[in-house]
Amino acid sequence: QDGGMGSARAQDEGAMVPEGSPQRRVRIALLGQKEPLLRAVLELKHLARKHCLDVLTLIPTPKATSEQDFYGDPLRTCETLGFGVVTGAEDATVLSELQRFCPDLIVSLLWPRRISDDILALCQDCINFHPSLLPKHRGSLTQFWTIFEGDREAGVTCHRMVHEFDAGRILQQVKVAVDEDETAMSLNRKLANASEQCFQRVLRRYLAEGRLEAGYEWRLDSHPYHRLRFPNNGRIDPEWSAEVVERFLRAMYFPPHTPATMADEHGQDHAVTSMGQYLDLLETRLAVSGGGSARERQQLARTKEVIAAVASRSRKVPTKPLPWAGAAILAALASAAVLLRI
Repeated sequence: QDGGMGSARAQDEGAMVPEGSPQRRVRIALLGQKEPLLRAVLELKHLARKHCLDVLTLIPTPKATSEQDFYGDPLRTCETLGFGVVTGAEDATVLSELQRFCPDLIVSLLWPRRISDDILALCQDCINFHPSLLPKHRGSLTQFWTIFEGDREAGVTCHRMVHEFDAGRILQQVKVAVDEDETAMSLNRKLANASEQCFQRVLRRYLAEGRLEAGYEWRLDSHPYHRLRFPNNGRIDPEWSAEVVERFLRAMYFPPHTPATMADEHGQDHAVTSMGQYLDLLETRLAVSGGGSARERQQLARTKEVIAAVASRSRKVPTKPLPWAGAAILAALASAAVLLRI
């Protein structure tokens, strides 16, 4: 396979037809990427046991080949499950493929571009699963903004798609708690689980009732839209308080992506992933400058207090497992069963 346009297409004849009386065939188009897309594909294969489903998956070209290795290979998954799939889908091809497919439902899961009005006009029900509790954190980098702004809860929202980004009527939400030591990476795992739950609820109700509810409206002008950029270009601002820096470090921690950076006394940037590293750079800078200003010494003292508070929190024993722990354990057991041919 060359990964090009139309490199793999399952035939309609391969769609599963459940036993029993004839049912209306439902044509579902998935536009998405990464873990939420893979989980959605698996859920649809499960639902195909009882429903007549034709599924077409459209996948954008990954930003880097490492993304496919990190998040899994949706092309291979769709081929294995017998679903239609188009890779490297650009806007013009997306429209032509969907016009040919004639979907009853269009679903977006982390689709990286605006979905055109021509596509939204192809069917009555077009929905998106957004990784935040709308109307908060419209746009990009939702894990970052949730942590950086100190939110105590996060989640996934299913909403109808309209011309404006993340602006349609809300159909369903699944919430997750944000821990005091949450990072963008750990929150992303929780949101992947929440996205799966939200997708299950919406799709099962849609297939059971044959339609989606109208959803409820909200005021678009009351919440800003986050562009694909970090504050201060991902660098620690020397004017920030120690508390803000601590949240910034956690919000920027999402391997394999670049973490927060800080300039040393020579102006050279260094990756910073912990308050300990931040403290070392502060102390070095103050030592070179002969003790620093009163404000810098106060910042150093406050940083040590924040580090002590973080250490105290980390010593507490959790009272309940993380929301995604059960799913992770089940996935590990399933993998073991396959390896052992159970």
